[in-house]
Amino acid sequence: LENINDMLITSINRNGEIIIPDGSSTILEHDIIYVIGKRDSINQLAKRYKASLPTKYIRKVMVLGGGRIAYYLGKRLGEMGISVKIIEQDRERCDYLSEELSNVLIICGDGTDINLLKEEDLSSMDAFIGATGFDEENLLMTLMAKQVGVKKVIAKVSKPSYAKIIENLGVDIALSPIDITASEILRIVRGERFVSVSLLFGGQAEVNEIVADSCMPITGKRISEMGLPKGVIIGAIEHKGRVVVPNGSSVINEGDRFVVFCMTSKLSVLDTFFACHRGGLFNELRNHSKGFGKHHNS
Repeated sequence: LENINDMLITSINRNGEIIIPDGSSTILEHDIIYVIGKRDSINQLAKRYKASLPTKYIRKVMVLGGGRIAYYLGKRLGEMGISVKIIEQDRERCDYLSEELSNVLIICGDGTDINLLKEEDLSSMDAFIGATGFDEENLLMTLMAKQVGVKKVIAKVSKPSYAKIIENLGVDIALSPIDITASEILRIVRGERFVSVSLLFGGQAEVNEIVADSCMPITGKRISEMGLPKGVIIGAIEHKGRVVVPNGSSVINEGDRFVVFCMTSKLSVLDTFFACHRGGLFNELRNHSKGFGKHHNS
């Protein structure tokens, strides 16, 4: 991999255990690796190791169920210029979605009806998302979508513990609303410098998008000088609109956005390295919480 520039291995899945690699990490047979990088570099990697990559962008998406997740997906994907169809049985809900989502086609009908899905050209979709309130329905319909040729299928599940089981059955991604909600809560709790927080691999790891502040101890330093511990890796830096895949000599400047991959067990490290010298957001929250407890008890 040393001859391929602008690319970074951010994590390794080894029999279900997640590893955030460093320079001494070894890739073993059957490992699943997760890579961030420029498209040319990723293509070069795939060609060298005869790996397959998606051959087309996601342009057409079908969503089964018209709940909150479908609403927000339709809104965001529609804004991105992606063609979205939402299938929902409840007439009143269909009317609401039609009024709110002008860029989305709302189909009022039974999303488990094979004939309806054929009429709506399921096989031509680039992605299918099962987002009803029933895990069994989401699983069965995503597997059916896979069988008719949909490349990417995603199922919503009620419990995070179900996700790995369902993915082993052939579903590409299983998402729990609990994980999604937890990610949003984490983003809010960690304050304005944390632009986004996402839980990965059933909560084993996190990816954080952070805005560099002048008071952070890492600002102005080369990555090689930061002393990042094992289990934490900086995967990308956006500087004045230009995104780079960093190496040891890369510097994070004030105002830069950067992406950090971190094992959940290393979360306390984020406070040490990416909070301000004036005590850090996490410490401020802890101190505030302690003070509240004393005041409350009195």
